[in-house]
Amino acid sequence: MPHRVLVARQLAELFSVLSHPVRVRIIVELKAGELCVNSLQEILGIRQSAVSQHLALLKSHNLIKERREGRHVMYRLAVPPMAPWLIMEYRS
Repeated sequence: MPHRVLVARQLAELFSVLSHPVRVRIIVELKAGELCVNSLQEILGIRQSAVSQHLALLKSHNLIKERREGRHVMYRLAVPPMAPWLIMEYRS
């Protein structure tokens, strides 16, 4: 498979994951640093289960990473430079 075709498919998959506004907001919120599910729930104003589902999808596509801190799981961006790029697009 030619390199350009592979890159195009990977970009299409990335854009598909980022096509939901809540997932974009999660990326934007994690720009400032690590957050747990409860903090994201308060910020986003949605159910904890919905936040967890969005986080699982972002994690499965290697967009975020997690770290355990006692009973809490802290989430952060896997690639922090992605946030400014999204925010630039998000504000337009």
